[in-house]
Amino acid sequence: MILLRLLGQTIFGLGLAVLAVDISTAFTGSEFRLLALGELWAWVHLDSLLLLQPAVERHISPVIWDPGVQTLLEWPASVEFLVVGAGFWHLGRSSG
Repeated sequence: MILLRLLGQTIFGLGLAVLAVDISTAFTGSEFRLLALGELWAWVHLDSLLLLQPAVERHISPVIWDPGVQTLLEWPASVEFLVVGAGFWHLGRSSG
Protein backbone atom coordinates (compact mmCIF):
# COMPACT_ATOMS: atom_id res chain seq x y z
CA MET A 1 0.00 0.00 0.00
CA ILE A 2 2.37 2.59 -1.27
CA LEU A 3 -0.43 5.16 -1.44
CA LEU A 4 -1.03 4.95 2.33
CA ARG A 5 2.69 5.31 2.97
CA LEU A 6 2.91 8.31 0.67
CA LEU A 7 -0.14 9.92 2.28
CA GLY A 8 1.33 9.27 5.73
CA GLN A 9 4.69 10.73 4.77
CA THR A 10 3.03 13.81 3.29
CA ILE A 11 0.87 14.45 6.37
CA PHE A 12 3.82 13.75 8.67
CA GLY A 13 5.93 16.22 6.69
CA LEU A 14 3.17 18.80 7.01
CA GLY A 15 3.22 18.25 10.76
CA LEU A 16 6.98 18.83 10.82
CA ALA A 17 6.53 22.02 8.79
CA VAL A 18 3.88 23.35 11.17
CA LEU A 19 6.09 22.45 14.14
CA ALA A 20 8.98 24.33 12.50
CA VAL A 21 6.75 27.41 12.16
CA ASP A 22 5.77 27.08 15.83
CA ILE A 23 9.42 26.88 16.87
CA SER A 24 10.49 29.75 14.61
CA THR A 25 7.86 32.06 16.11
CA ALA A 26 9.32 31.33 19.55
CA PHE A 27 12.68 32.68 18.35
CA THR A 28 11.16 35.96 17.18
CA GLY A 29 10.60 37.04 20.75
CA SER A 30 7.10 35.77 21.37
CA GLU A 31 6.37 32.95 23.77
CA PHE A 32 6.42 29.36 22.58
CA ARG A 33 3.01 27.89 21.88
CA LEU A 34 1.71 25.38 19.39
CA LEU A 35 -0.65 26.62 16.70
CA ALA A 36 -4.12 25.09 17.03
CA LEU A 37 -5.65 23.33 14.02
CA GLY A 38 -8.52 25.84 13.97
CA GLU A 39 -6.08 28.77 13.91
CA LEU A 40 -4.12 27.21 11.08
CA TRP A 41 -7.29 26.48 9.13
CA ALA A 42 -8.54 30.05 9.66
CA TRP A 43 -5.21 31.37 8.39
CA VAL A 44 -5.33 29.16 5.28
CA HIS A 45 -9.05 29.49 4.38
CA LEU A 46 -11.38 31.17 6.87
CA ASP A 47 -14.57 30.82 4.80
CA SER A 48 -14.46 27.02 4.74
CA LEU A 49 -13.81 26.90 8.48
CA LEU A 50 -16.84 29.11 9.10
CA LEU A 51 -18.98 26.74 7.01
CA LEU A 52 -17.80 23.65 8.90
CA GLN A 53 -19.89 24.04 12.06
CA PRO A 54 -23.28 24.52 10.37
CA ALA A 55 -22.50 21.72 7.91
CA VAL A 56 -21.58 19.25 10.64
CA GLU A 57 -24.51 20.22 12.85
CA ARG A 58 -27.04 20.14 10.00
CA HIS A 59 -25.90 17.13 8.00
CA ILE A 60 -24.32 14.88 10.61
CA SER A 61 -25.26 15.73 14.20
CA PRO A 62 -24.89 18.64 16.64
CA VAL A 63 -23.40 16.15 19.12
CA ILE A 64 -20.49 15.54 16.72
CA TRP A 65 -19.57 19.24 16.72
CA ASP A 66 -19.32 19.77 20.47
CA PRO A 67 -17.21 18.25 21.95
CA GLY A 68 -15.90 16.26 18.95
CA VAL A 69 -14.84 18.48 16.06
CA GLN A 70 -14.52 21.60 18.21
CA THR A 71 -12.04 19.83 20.48
CA LEU A 72 -9.96 18.68 17.51
CA LEU A 73 -9.82 22.27 16.23
CA GLU A 74 -8.44 23.43 19.59
CA TRP A 75 -5.61 20.85 19.71
CA PRO A 76 -2.15 21.64 18.30
CA ALA A 77 -2.08 21.19 14.52
CA SER A 78 1.48 19.88 14.46
CA VAL A 79 0.69 17.10 16.93
CA GLU A 80 -2.46 16.09 15.06
CA PHE A 81 -0.66 16.00 11.70
CA LEU A 82 2.27 14.06 13.16
CA VAL A 83 0.02 11.45 14.79
CA VAL A 84 -2.28 11.01 11.78
CA GLY A 85 0.67 10.94 9.39
CA ALA A 86 2.49 8.35 11.47
CA GLY A 87 -0.70 6.28 11.61
CA PHE A 88 -1.15 6.23 7.83
CA TRP A 89 2.55 5.61 7.36
CA HIS A 90 2.39 2.63 9.70
CA LEU A 91 -0.75 1.27 8.02
CA GLY A 92 0.99 1.46 4.66
CA ARG A 93 4.03 -0.37 6.00
CA SER A 94 2.13 -3.15 7.75
CA SER A 95 -0.24 -3.90 4.87
CA GLY A 96 2.37 -4.08 2.12
